[in-house]
Amino acid sequence: MATIFLRKTLSGFVPSDEAGREVSKNFRAGDIYRADVKKPRSYRHHCLAMALLNLTYENLPELYEGRWASFNDFRYGVAIEAGHCLEVVTPSGEIFKQARSISYDELDEAEFSEVMPKFMGVCAQILAMENDYLAEEVARYAHDKYGMRP
Repeated sequence: MATIFLRKTLSGFVPSDEAGREVSKNFRAGDIYRADVKKPRSYRHHCLAMALLNLTYENLPELYEGRWASFNDFRYGVAIEAGHCLEVVTPSGEIFKQARSISYDELDEAEFSEVMPKFMGVCAQILAMENDYLAEEVARYAHDKYGMRP
């Protein structure tokens, strides 16, 4: 199985880089191939999400201190609170929530654009601040940590 990046043109999809062109040389004209097409996530958006989670975790109010043993536990908690989770029902009928991943492989840009505002809302609630103000703080943090322009 090959993973290649494609560009949509007026005449259809074409490989977007040299690696994709090399792989596509092995595809014979007229053969049928199956493809799962996803718009890859923006690296900038990924950095903003990680900046949001890190900034919130580093500035947890006293009320939340000690609630999570690690940053990963915290980010899973935010995912569940944001509704980005699976509900698992045990044979006895108990319902457990399991956080879904926000990794590149799990979410494309369209899916991520639905999840990110929910994460922002949860983090703003934890920090007791307005979403817009938190977004400004996250942009500054991302600039400092990842070299991104605000």
